[in-house]
Amino acid sequence: MQPGCVVTLRLFTGKGGVGKSTVVASLALAAADAGQTPLVVELGHRATMESLFRPKKPIDFTPRDIGHGVFAMNMVATDAIEDYVATQVRIRALARRIVRQTTLAALLHAAPAVTEVVTLDKLDRLRASGRFDPILVDLDATGHAMMFLSLPQVFEGLAKTGPLAELLERTTSLLRDPSTVLHLVGLPAPLPAQELLELDAALSAGPRVRLGSIVLNRMPAPAPAVDYDALREDFPVEVAVGERAALRRTQAEAAVAQVLARIDRPMVVLDENPAFHAGADHALLRATGAELSARMFADA
Repeated sequence: MQPGCVVTLRLFTGKGGVGKSTVVASLALAAADAGQTPLVVELGHRATMESLFRPKKPIDFTPRDIGHGVFAMNMVATDAIEDYVATQVRIRALARRIVRQTTLAALLHAAPAVTEVVTLDKLDRLRASGRFDPILVDLDATGHAMMFLSLPQVFEGLAKTGPLAELLERTTSLLRDPSTVLHLVGLPAPLPAQELLELDAALSAGPRVRLGSIVLNRMPAPAPAVDYDALREDFPVEVAVGERAALRRTQAEAAVAQVLARIDRPMVVLDENPAFHAGADHALLRATGAELSARMFADA
């Protein structure tokens, strides 16, 4: 990476089960194919990238090459806190002893927003290192993501001077930086679409973070033109399945139209594909990532 270049920090959130992690993995593969050095950051005790890439070593707090030109790390609260303390005391073993004291550990984990602040601090230091670009952050479920993204408002005016003020300013400014972009992933169905619209409205009214594209995953295939009434008597089960598929498609189209009418930002609708969502086909993930990149970041 050339000195002075700005590293793009892309955040992804959405309800559980919408295929967010697979979208992140496909974009990472596309970035690697484009000659970049992408880093995927998973928050919490998850191992989705391990299941998708099957690296030789488990993914942990240290960024490592997981294959296909993609790097990944897993950031859990204890490691993030220990890493921050180590930047202050300069001795990793001492930081580990400090953080793992029973009373202090309980206090750190119970205190509001400690995990979010040290996570942002680590992301800021990763970006400043210039080793990776883009950095793709697979956020936790939407409720936790909202707290994470609301930190600039929570801490505004809390500390005016000193180390705490510097830490809060550095970490919250990361979210306000134009190179930090939040993308939403959802499903083209009535309830998930409504939940996505509510999340978008809350983000637009609250946290000061640049909002990016919408990805609607798993669009059902169009239903074939069939005269179900003529077949109902002889093939009742098949007709029921066909009608259900047709209803899913109709509801999905209505959900897409609803989101398009309410959100004026780029939107990508991905067709339903079992191989893509199983994560078994890297060629398909790579092709999907290239499509996503072209349509999500066209104006970047």
